[in-house]
Amino acid sequence: MKKLFFAILVLVVASASAQNGITNEFRFGQGEDSIRCLEAISIANINVKNKDYKTAYDSWKTVFTEFPVARVDTYTNGVKILTELIKTESDPVKKEELTKELMLVYDNQIKYIDKLQEITKTPLSAGQILGRKALAYIQYYKNAPVDTVYNMLAKSVEIEKGKSEYTVTERFMKYSAMMYKKDKSHSEQIIEDYLNASVYIVEVLDKYHDNIEACNARYKEEGNPKDSINAEKYGKMIDASRISKSNIDAYFINSGAATCDDLNNIYMATLEQNKDNLEYLNKVISVMSMLKCTENDAYLTASEYALAIEPTSKAAMGCGYRYFKRGDTEKALELFDQAIELEASVTTKAELCNKVGNIYYSLENYAKARTYALKALALNSKFGAPHILIAQCYATKPQWCDDETLNSCTYFVCIDRLERAKAVDPSVKKEADKYIAMYKKYYPKPEEMFMRNYKSGQSITIGGWINETTTVK
Repeated sequence: MKKLFFAILVLVVASASAQNGITNEFRFGQGEDSIRCLEAISIANINVKNKDYKTAYDSWKTVFTEFPVARVDTYTNGVKILTELIKTESDPVKKEELTKELMLVYDNQIKYIDKLQEITKTPLSAGQILGRKALAYIQYYKNAPVDTVYNMLAKSVEIEKGKSEYTVTERFMKYSAMMYKKDKSHSEQIIEDYLNASVYIVEVLDKYHDNIEACNARYKEEGNPKDSINAEKYGKMIDASRISKSNIDAYFINSGAATCDDLNNIYMATLEQNKDNLEYLNKVISVMSMLKCTENDAYLTASEYALAIEPTSKAAMGCGYRYFKRGDTEKALELFDQAIELEASVTTKAELCNKVGNIYYSLENYAKARTYALKALALNSKFGAPHILIAQCYATKPQWCDDETLNSCTYFVCIDRLERAKAVDPSVKKEADKYIAMYKKYYPKPEEMFMRNYKSGQSITIGGWINETTTVK
């Protein structure tokens, strides 16, 4: 009798569990519950599609509460529904309740992640979901404790690394800087966070570049307009990611956590004992190069030690700076070329080409500076800085003929380059606008151009070493 009672009890419990939609086997429930579940899903989806989120809420809530692994879109729909309801809710108490429910959507999606993975074709990641929760938390809890948000972002980025969404990586660095402002004992951690964030955001940029190349290749081969549209979409994501990259640098630099002198003092004290520790040496090189501390002894010494162990792009670049500082320009330039050759990341390789271009600019070799700027653009067409460098080269040496008025037309080409820099890379807009305002002052006078049979909008070729065609402004 006891055995029979126990068997019935097990069946009742199992049935209840199945009806609650917790297991994948009966994720829609059983019997009448399954009918109720499917009806609720249908009603919720129709109303979400029609953007009638208020009507969709009750049906969605039924599925979310009772059948949490029925469908993956229960969670994406939940975010849409609750975000809209929060936006339109005027009662502060109800708005707070809806916000808590939104956070629960993210929490439950993470809770049931393994079961949801079994029913989706698109991979889900707990780190990605946690990052999105953190962004929502920032948006809706204006006075959220800094450490609460930082811990969410740090955990998300730790899981996702280079797969993190660029906005999450940027906010991670922002809140690390806020943590340092709140507690100076965060000084070592913010350096580590900056190093990681800088690496991860470059990985994101490389991924988008690869996606663009793949889309363009497919479009060229198959002619599907969808590939062209996707390439444009990834291009916009590169624009946004580059702005995030600039912000990551700014958050760290403006935090005041470590100046070049601070880092030099910290690392010089430990370099000798770590001269055979390649991991440590690469960390020193990475942090100091990112902060542009390339003239400090710690950076130069770490680079020399690292290059002796294993030739890497960063070590070669650092040794190049050391020889450049000593006045051995030929050896320095040889090492800079080696650094470019060794670099695997297309984003970083383009940045190195631009850096070397700037070194040639400082040496007043403007043709060579342009050559490296063009190499950078060949690697990364969404990079604005090389266009600015080329504009600077032209503006510094605008002479290409014996007529000073025509030489002044060189500034038309400078402005073309600066406008292109802004168009391909919004992160350089401020710098480009500064040079545009400066160079426009050197435009030739319209009457002088008229005397040479040129009028506004007419094509003109700037000859000599420049050899670019532009229009009269």
